[in-house]
Amino acid sequence: MAEFIRPKLIGTWRLVSWIYRDASGNETDYFGKGAVGILMYDAFGNMNAQLMQANRKAFASHAINGGTAEETKAAFDSYISYFGKVEEIRPGEIVHIVEGSLFPNWFQDHQLRYATLSGDQLTLSTPPVPVNGGEIIFHITWVRVNH
Repeated sequence: MAEFIRPKLIGTWRLVSWIYRDASGNETDYFGKGAVGILMYDAFGNMNAQLMQANRKAFASHAINGGTAEETKAAFDSYISYFGKVEEIRPGEIVHIVEGSLFPNWFQDHQLRYATLSGDQLTLSTPPVPVNGGEIIFHITWVRVNH
């Protein structure tokens, strides 16, 4: 019988890798090599995820809303963040219920993740995502922060 793992997810996790795999088994680093991120789950059912490309370029302006259209697009395209609630509907089937997101289409969405936990390593995989007549599956691997 499969075991519910949500209580074991409580804590802070650092990104190891964020890849997607196509039907032929080809793998691509979604944000390139060196991407960084943090994922947090608490005992009250809250979650927060922040992921970004390494070496993002700063805006010429120091004002938070002072980026050019090109700078703003590059910043948006190199960062993803969202927060909300977390539930486990079946053992290993984690749902992130999005309450806020950089990507507005995820607001109030239910993001299903298939979780595999091995020691201090967590892998969250998506259901197949249709892309250009095919499908890809995202695999996001995290390691627990122990200090």
